[in-house]
Order: sequence, then C-alpha cells, then structure tokens
Amino acid sequence: MKSLTRRDFLKLSGTAAAASLLAGCGIAPKPSVSREDVLKFHPDTPTSKVVRTAYPGACDGEDLVPKALRQMLDASVTELTGLEKARDAWAVLFSPDERVAIKTNSIRGGATHPDLVMALTDCLRDAGVPAEQIFIFDRNTSELTDEGYPVNVDGPGVRCYGNGESWGDPGDYTGEWTLLDTDIKLSDILLECDALINVPILKCGGPGISFAMKNHYGTFDIPASFHGDKFERGIPELNGLPPIKDRTRLIVGDLLVNYTYLGLLDRYEVMAIGSTILMSFDPVAFDAVGLQMAVDKLTADGRDIQVYLTTKRAARWLAVGAEIGLGTNDLGNIDLVDLRLG
Repeated sequence: MKSLTRRDFLKLSGTAAAASLLAGCGIAPKPSVSREDVLKFHPDTPTSKVVRTAYPGACDGEDLVPKALRQMLDASVTELTGLEKARDAWAVLFSPDERVAIKTNSIRGGATHPDLVMALTDCLRDAGVPAEQIFIFDRNTSELTDEGYPVNVDGPGVRCYGNGESWGDPGDYTGEWTLLDTDIKLSDILLECDALINVPILKCGGPGISFAMKNHYGTFDIPASFHGDKFERGIPELNGLPPIKDRTRLIVGDLLVNYTYLGLLDRYEVMAIGSTILMSFDPVAFDAVGLQMAVDKLTADGRDIQVYLTTKRAARWLAVGAEIGLGTNDLGNIDLVDLRLG
C-alpha cells in the first residue's frame, strides 16, 4: 500500500485547530441523545448490531481512496447509532475534552491500513476532538513506521507512536492487573486516554482468528505468555479488564484489500474480503461475524481442514467472552446490517 509521508500526515491533521476553535465557541455538534442511549449491546438490547459496509470504489489499484473511506465510516456510524447525521453520531461517542486512543495493528505484512486510521481521525476532528488528543498506537514505534504510520510523539497534529521503540524494548507499561493468575502491565498510552477505538484487521491462524479481541495482545506487556492453550481464556479475560472494557467506544474492522499474508508466528493469514469494513460496539458479536466471514471464505476456497480448526478454536474463546458478559457470540442475537455504497 502507498505510505503516507509525515508531511501529509501532519497536513491532514491541521484542521484540528479549527475544530477545537469551533468547540470552544460552542459551535461543536450537540447531539439530541446521550452516549448511554446509543452505546448499548446484548444483553442490554435484544440484539447487538454489526454494520458491514462495502464500497467497490474504496480501492484504486493498490491505493485506498480517502474520500470513499470517510463515506464508509460515516455511513456505518449513522447506521450503528441510529442518528441521521454522521457528525452528530461521532460527537455523541467522543467529546472534545477527551483523549482518544486508536489501537491499530502494525505487524509487518498484515497491518491495519494507515488510510483507514487517518479517515477515522478526520471523523474525530470534525466532531471537535483536537488532533493532539488523538493517539494512534501499537506495540512498538518501528513497526508503525515500517507500515506507513508517520511517528509523531509530541509535535503538532495527531500523535502516533508505540508502547516501545522497537522489538525487544520493554516499553512503557503500568502494572496492577492479573491475567490467568499472572501479573501483567497495560499500555501507558491506553491508560492515559479516556476512550478507545479498536481498529483490527481480520486474520486466520493461531487462536482461530485474530480480529477485535485478539488485537489487544498488542496492548499489554507479555502477550507471548498467553498463546496456545491460554488463548481460550486469555483473549476474553484480557478484554474484560476494566481499562480495556470500560474505555472501548467503537470497533472498526479492516477488510479492505484482497491479499494473502502468511506470518511466521502461528501462521496467520489475512482474510480480507475487499473494499469492506465492519463496525460495532460489541467485541464478541464483531468477532463472531468476522469468524463466519473467515469460514465462508475458506470454505469457498475448498480448505475444509482450516475451516474446522478455525471454528473450533475461535468458538471456544468467543463462548467465554459471552459467558463473562463482553457481548454475544450467538448469531441469532446479532443484527448484521449490510450497506453498499457507490
């Protein structure tokens, strides 16, 4: 994918001052409903909504089209919240006085696309969130740089950096939490923010799939200690920790580009559907839909063995996620809405 230069990145962030000024003058959006009115999912509501939005024009050869990505995000968020105007929908979810973390995935060859994340920052700025209060992060800065995320630690514009500088760096994490009887530390970037947007990319392998819930293996200090048999309870119980659960406002899934990536660890493979994103409040429902999409794609390719392994592994930790109250894994309790733009 074509990488954004640091200059382009900061230029795109330059509208933050205007958005902040509007907020200070009282011109920021004033939604007619409260956050609590819209940010609900099963069992608080009969079903959890997952919005799947396709736009064939989102891809131009090897490049993504920022305008199309923005339209996909705005259409998805209005459908998800039930509000008519996208600006109102973003404003009801995120306030100008909040610091917003965006958890991306920057693992080499299978990373969340920077253009999608930048389109998200545009949405936040238009809702009045200053660029300097938006923090794009993953496990280390060097991987973000390699995948086209321009690093900006403390300069003007959207901030973008990792928990550590590079692979092997102990990074900036804080303790006080226990996962499966093991003491762990969580990302300082996450802990210093008020709200979280999780932006994963769908992969098959390891725990069955890696999507919303597995993406938080880049949010704590010792993820390698929770692979294999520990996936079953490690993935859901990590997501159940209050700093992750209580900050999560939105999940946006990247299924934009049709390509295959075979990783070395746990043999992950990107399950991109092409020109498509997912959006939900419910991480379990979100991953249940992602699992079904991965199974459908693998089945269509005639790969029955992987379908079986994917279903068996992921189904176990999705069931635990539902059991501990993170959301629903029952497709009968999921309202999957398909939108097609363009």
